[in-house]
Amino acid sequence: MITKSQIHDIEGVTVRDRDGASVGKVVQVFPSDEDGSAAFVSVATGLLGGHATLVPIEDATFDGTDLHVGYAKSAIKDAPSAGAGNTLSVTEVNAVRKHFGLSPAGTATGDMGDPHENLDQAGTGPAGADDTEGAGTTPPA
Repeated sequence: MITKSQIHDIEGVTVRDRDGASVGKVVQVFPSDEDGSAAFVSVATGLLGGHATLVPIEDATFDGTDLHVGYAKSAIKDAPSAGAGNTLSVTEVNAVRKHFGLSPAGTATGDMGDPHENLDQAGTGPAGADDTEGAGTTPPA
């Protein structure tokens, strides 16, 4: 997660995909409405950075030099672009989230996208009863 205090640090840095390949440079950072941490970045891609796409960075890491995201370069290059202005509309946010296989903004779902999953009860039922059973543990032999 890129905190509110790191937002200016990632402006203009190189974005690297899940395999470490350079994708482009951060053009603009869009903070989340909840806590001000970075939610999306606009990334200049293509020849001479002539095309900018939006990338969700909720799980991104910054190593002091590069921003590392968990998506493939091809998915980033094919992602939707931001419209005019310094904010993103709900429609733009949801188009980007859909492109990257994430649930729409404003919908609470389980880790596997199951809107009926009760995360308060995760791991309390038999194996396979919820999407989080066994998370962080060694699988049974």
